[in-house]
Amino acid sequence: MIERIAILGGSSVYIPEFILSVISHNLNIREITLLGREERKLALVSRFCQRLLDRSGFPCKVIPTTDVAEAVSGAKYIINHIRVGGMQQRLQDEKLPIKLGMIGNDCLGAGGITSALRTLPVVLDLVEQIEKINPEATFINLTNPMGMVMEALVRHSNLRAIGVSDLPGTYIRKIGKLMRMDANAIDVNYVGLNHMGWIQDLKSDGASIMPNVLEAILKESDEDFDRGLIELFRMIPTRHVSLYFHRDTYFKEQTTSGRLRSEVLFEAEQQILKLYEDESLTEVPELTRQRNALWYEQTILPMLTALEFGAERPIICCIQNGDAIRDLPPNCSVEVPVRVGPDAIEARQVGNCPRFLKGLFLTVKECDSLVVKAVKHKSYEYALQALAINPLVPSLETARRYLDMVMKEESLDLH
Repeated sequence: MIERIAILGGSSVYIPEFILSVISHNLNIREITLLGREERKLALVSRFCQRLLDRSGFPCKVIPTTDVAEAVSGAKYIINHIRVGGMQQRLQDEKLPIKLGMIGNDCLGAGGITSALRTLPVVLDLVEQIEKINPEATFINLTNPMGMVMEALVRHSNLRAIGVSDLPGTYIRKIGKLMRMDANAIDVNYVGLNHMGWIQDLKSDGASIMPNVLEAILKESDEDFDRGLIELFRMIPTRHVSLYFHRDTYFKEQTTSGRLRSEVLFEAEQQILKLYEDESLTEVPELTRQRNALWYEQTILPMLTALEFGAERPIICCIQNGDAIRDLPPNCSVEVPVRVGPDAIEARQVGNCPRFLKGLFLTVKECDSLVVKAVKHKSYEYALQALAINPLVPSLETARRYLDMVMKEESLDLH
């Protein structure tokens, strides 16, 4: 039995989806602590989670708390789920870059950098507390921008940390369905940084099926597959990669669409909270399900199961590079296949970067490193350097204008 799992950011209205996944997988947990800041929101979410457990007869207790020590003490696994500033700050990360002619995104580009400048001080403070209270815990990170959060963790934390994203698994399941194969039986050669991953090869029973997969993808119409990039490079990118290769198209879409994604999510969050106020509610409402929060069922629960019992095949996740990708620094974070078990989390060696990606990956990793330095040293100069070299920021002048604008909008501690 797992005595305790702690969730940081436990007031998220989507935590009930995690509870449903725990029930469906019959994961034996005695306690789940939910750490949050907004006491009313935290209370509503935690009471609803407990009602879901009670209705199913699942013997697990949900404990809401605003105290870090109470939340993480005795937890075998700590799931980091925080969003510093909530959906309102995510909206700023999407909206402000657009004003200066850049793509707005809370994970990549200028918006991703300011999201990290806001998020990393909080995460590093939490990690410092956890290292004193419960240094043996495994820290599972869901918080974005994943690449920069994990960069900070591998450089400045001694915790056993692993970053989990649903994107790689989503693509593998799509390919399995397309090829009428068990996705779990496909051996995936994957090289990436978080939100910038590429499937290099796919094998079944030791033989490559990549040519057949590429042919099948090019014949069908799933918009998540970037056929232009697939045809050009004969590899399969995850969808965020397209931001770098189709910048004009994405910027035009953002400036002509009615509403940004964060605006839709913020409105839905307020409506969901009102539904949770109903003490007779014992089923996850349709409005919550519409968010399609598959990362619990399809990513987090398999990860927890692998950590407890071992995984038959590597799981693609974000981890310290070591010698997994030879072209990148050993102490940076990368997204690669990882062997996960109770006693080890080991990245698979995937070799060199494909040549057309090497320059981009090195630039992004240097940008991530500068963001971490900016936070550690509270340095405006490092933050500006990170923006200036980022591939989605067009010039030093735009980088400076953007950073100055953000400094006025919120209280980033830089000098």
